Amino acid sequence: MVLRVLVVEDDANMRLILKRALFGIPNVEVVGEAGNGTESIGLAADLEPHVIIMDVDLPDKDGVEASREILNINPDVFLVYATGHPEYMAEAFEMYAFDYLVKPYRMERLIQTITRIEKLIEAKENSIQQCRKKDINSVGIKNKVAVKVEGKLTLIDTTKIIYINRDKRKTVIHTVDGKITTNESLEVLEKRSEGSNFMRTHRSYLVNLEKVTEIQPLSRNEYLVVFGGLKERAYITDEKYRELQIRLNLR
Repeated sequence: MVLRVLVVEDDANMRLILKRALFGIPNVEVVGEAGNGTESIGLAADLEPHVIIMDVDLPDKDGVEASREILNINPDVFLVYATGHPEYMAEAFEMYAFDYLVKPYRMERLIQTITRIEKLIEAKENSIQQCRKKDINSVGIKNKVAVKVEGKLTLIDTTKIIYINRDKRKTVIHTVDGKITTNESLEVLEKRSEGSNFMRTHRSYLVNLEKVTEIQPLSRNEYLVVFGGLKERAYITDEKYRELQIRLNLR
């Protein structure tokens, strides 16, 4: 698994130091960077990182204020605060952060934090795999996917789902009966729909292949996914298109 990291720091030199340090850690990818709190919220929604290294003292919105909104979008993200004054942020660290880094950064401390996060994610993945092995569908929820919608647990018939996509800070489930909006990430819904005919065709799209009627060229590296007579379209990258061709025995 590649650990996806978002770096949030208003000092460009500090961002560069952090990125260089992270590039040196195996299986870690810096997927984006932000210079203020508001920008970090949008990127956290769009990029779906596993980890956010968040400076506390940020322009526009400070790191703690931005964290509140980010956790509403993705409650599973690991927040690691970076600060030169940890003694002033003890309560905030306790409420929101998985860990914190003190400036100037020590490489050993960064590696230690990243390693702990990787182990926790691995343990969670193993637990999910064990649940799948017990055949959850046998308890009467076959062809259903569970989604948290405004605090309620909703079971949606997968045969009615056309596609799912990220729209700004929300995930929108397009069904034959209309749209359903949730704060849950595409990554989470992709895992819950494994074993069905859903495919992650793009960073922002999860498609029900049973509803697809055509795939049309759009650009050199991207295609349009067409669903019968519907006006809505999804996207599929060139890499995923090649993967689908293999899945359909076309290559």
